[in-house]
Amino acid sequence: MVLLPFVVAFVLGFIMRVLGLPPMLGFLVAGFVLNSMGVESNDTIEKISDLGILLLLFTIGLKLNVRSLLRKHVWKGGTIHLIISILFFSLVMTLLGFVGMKYLDILTLKVTALIAFALSFSSTVFAVKVLEEKGEMQSLQGKTAISILIIQDILAVVFLTVATGSIPSIWAIFLLGFPLLRKPLLWLMIKTGRGEMMILYGFLLALGGAELFSLAGLRADLGALIAGLVVANSSKSDELSKTLLNFKEFFLVAFFLNIGLTGILEWWMLGVSLVFILFIPLKGFFYFWILSRFGVRAQTSFMISLNLSNFSEFALIVGSVAVSTSLLGGEWLVIFSITVALSFLVSSAMNKYMNYSMFEKYLSGFERKKRLSDDRPIKTEGADILIFGMGRVGTMTYDYMASKFGRHVLGLDADYNVVLSHKKLRRNVIIGDATDSGFWENLEPGNVSLVLLTITNNHPANKYAVIRLKKSHYTGKIAAIAHYPEEIKELHNLGVDSVFNLYERAGTSFAEQVCEVFETEKPGLDLHISKQ
Repeated sequence: MVLLPFVVAFVLGFIMRVLGLPPMLGFLVAGFVLNSMGVESNDTIEKISDLGILLLLFTIGLKLNVRSLLRKHVWKGGTIHLIISILFFSLVMTLLGFVGMKYLDILTLKVTALIAFALSFSSTVFAVKVLEEKGEMQSLQGKTAISILIIQDILAVVFLTVATGSIPSIWAIFLLGFPLLRKPLLWLMIKTGRGEMMILYGFLLALGGAELFSLAGLRADLGALIAGLVVANSSKSDELSKTLLNFKEFFLVAFFLNIGLTGILEWWMLGVSLVFILFIPLKGFFYFWILSRFGVRAQTSFMISLNLSNFSEFALIVGSVAVSTSLLGGEWLVIFSITVALSFLVSSAMNKYMNYSMFEKYLSGFERKKRLSDDRPIKTEGADILIFGMGRVGTMTYDYMASKFGRHVLGLDADYNVVLSHKKLRRNVIIGDATDSGFWENLEPGNVSLVLLTITNNHPANKYAVIRLKKSHYTGKIAAIAHYPEEIKELHNLGVDSVFNLYERAGTSFAEQVCEVFETEKPGLDLHISKQ
């Protein structure tokens, strides 16, 4: 029976992909299908699911800048949203219970507030999956959404500590010295090298951090997040994150399966869940309104609210605590499971089919004149050539183009730290997100004649950038990087003028360089023997 859940998950995930929907929706449906067949969750699936969440939080930590958590629109915005959501959802459920809605009319005020608290959180797992599929993890909206979710996770840990009455161990105070391990851990990471040793080292860091926090009476997943933060923003942290990517993706399949396998579905439970699903648009609007009050651009606020318009797996944890303390009956675990699963379905559809232009005339009025420093219209300063993605390939491309065209070349990257490092080397690089349509809307027509998309290992980001370019009526040339034939074909179909196959051309460039070196340094060596 261990194999069956993954077979069903693969089949339904494949169907969703063919339909152009996220495979994770297939994994969710698979859980409910298996449940109806009498299949129950087991230790194997639960352990794989837990490992997936630990790796997810660890990799988030690897990419997170602690300073981003301290920005007002993040910690204040996240906290205010939590308070407003609890008050609003409690009021609505109380009113529904007052008018006689079944199963809500028997809830006490304390239990109602507990359910509202559970529903006020958004899903870290879902948001990360959506952002990765869109290639927006390093964009402003991506980093803001993740930072808000981290703030929520911290508040969740505080709640669980209070609710369960479990006081952290006296040894927890030593965890404050965890950041002091950064230098030795980074040294060991460098010495570890690549391949299987890098994979093993990543697992040890994630599981080690989780185990330390668990022993100290704190949440294990918080430990995994902190372990990632300790070694974040280093030369090897990005490589480690990419190394663990496929493992995290596989383990999270079990997480989505497990939601549907939690309990037996009954129709009345579905009815209660559908009532909660009606809260999703309001939840999203609360995010939008609060963020816009803090100077976040209306379009950016809208994109963030879309990512966070869902319910969190944390609701299942709150449900477990409430059931164990007899505040709620066991059926509420199933209700929370259905609600979370349906919220993923609804949020996925919203992210796929909704865009800011559909609501711009209603939402633009919420935008404040004073904006965040990194969310203002971007000026290209007269540049004719734009290079998106200032990683290794983007940097080499920039240096070559700048040697020929000087200040007419402008590099852009969504990562603030990357931009700072380039500015120190006096490169003409600014913050810019290729997937943000707001950038292209604010671009003066006719200035830019060539756009180079050098975002490696992120085909979705390159693809979305092309789509945004075409929608902005850009008429210049576009060149992009790809790794696989299907990616090349897709980019050509979208209208890219030139696609560079990184793997294929790397071999050709290598061979050309070898020939040049040998013909120069070893003139007696005949390298033209095979030319017949």
